[in-house]
Amino acid sequence: MRLILTIFLSLLILFSGQFQIIDIQQHTKSMIHVTVHGEVLREGVISLKPYATLEELITFVGLTNDADISSLNLATVLHDKDVLTIPAKTSEKQINLISINTADFNALLQIPKIGEKTAQAIIDYRNQYGLFHSLEDLMKVKGIGQAKFDFIKDKICL
Repeated sequence: MRLILTIFLSLLILFSGQFQIIDIQQHTKSMIHVTVHGEVLREGVISLKPYATLEELITFVGLTNDADISSLNLATVLHDKDVLTIPAKTSEKQINLISINTADFNALLQIPKIGEKTAQAIIDYRNQYGLFHSLEDLMKVKGIGQAKFDFIKDKICL
């Protein structure tokens, strides 16, 4: 008898509320907006479909002859409000800046004072929160404080 009463009360509670159909499309973004500058043919805010990759963005904006994408991870998934700088090819006398937004694990290890744990923390941060919007955002990564940032800020770019 208790079982029947429990089932009856459960069904009564379940069906007494109002239900409405939720359209998932209304709650997801139909476009993301990414700011791109540097060695591209089309600079500015670019609208792309969600989960677009860096490779799709580059195909869309085009590259100048001076663009250097050798250190970029083209499979990087872009997020809304990401900011990217496509670097130029440099002569050997110039310092090669490393992009904190697109560099892979090995490239991040080339930044002075960045070890394996910090390089992985940078990648984990990008995967969780998207690309960095400013160089100073790098200090949000565990293991990078003001002193370390001041030391490496002239060696990195977005």
